[in-house]
Amino acid sequence: MTQIEIGEGKHARRAYELSDVSIVPSRRTRDADDVELDWHIDAYDLSVPFVHVGPTTEAVSGGLDVLDLDAAGIAADAGAIREALAPVRDRGGVAAVAVKPSTAEAVLSVLPKAEIDLLVVLGRVVSAEHVSRTREPLNLKRVVRHLEVPVIVGGCASYRAALHLMRTGAAGVIVGVDPASRGVGVPLATAIADARGARMRHLDETGVYVQLIAAGGLHSAADVAKAHVCGADAVLINEFARADVAALSGELRRSMATCGYGSLKEFQNADLVVHP
Repeated sequence: MTQIEIGEGKHARRAYELSDVSIVPSRRTRDADDVELDWHIDAYDLSVPFVHVGPTTEAVSGGLDVLDLDAAGIAADAGAIREALAPVRDRGGVAAVAVKPSTAEAVLSVLPKAEIDLLVVLGRVVSAEHVSRTREPLNLKRVVRHLEVPVIVGGCASYRAALHLMRTGAAGVIVGVDPASRGVGVPLATAIADARGARMRHLDETGVYVQLIAAGGLHSAADVAKAHVCGADAVLINEFARADVAALSGELRRSMATCGYGSLKEFQNADLVVHP
């Protein structure tokens, strides 16, 4: 990729936000009723490609609702976690919880008794190699490989970071950096495309396909569609938590139908153009 000279001794490359690109229609169109939005994470099939992480588990009908243990004020208490996830199990959903890397160790010991289906380790920036002089850092590879449930980790924003997270054995990687990390991050279209490249390499090396979940920088239904074309399998919709998920699904269907694609995997093959 072309390097841009910032000054003597420092170069950079051009990166793109989702707002900088548009999806190119293909040679055909399709009826929106024929478009499928289903996706899966490990053994769990979901009908819409939306993930919500928060203190409640009623935001995304058909998608993946993840209970944020910190936001919900639930400590490392297996009984409290089971009780909070009971409504999810009652409706046949995936019992998923999220923890920060800094609090993960305290929760891990109770997770087997909490009877969860999936764990999300979510931080401002998560790496497979955290360094600390004052405490024992979370060993992601050990966590992922020794838990009996699939693990999603993130966020990350580069090819190398995404590849290292994939090599821990994670079932999914969250792409995007918390907006509070001022001055740190990569525009989301480029970050997703870089993670897509890492996934292709990981797939070639291991035969394992890792799901990519785009997070942050999503401001409209159009951004959701473009995130999928860049390579995302699902999107984190914290900023859309109060929106109508059915409306978002409908807009995504129409974008896919307009471009002639019948599934999300096919949609990832659509072409993009960069705005002048």
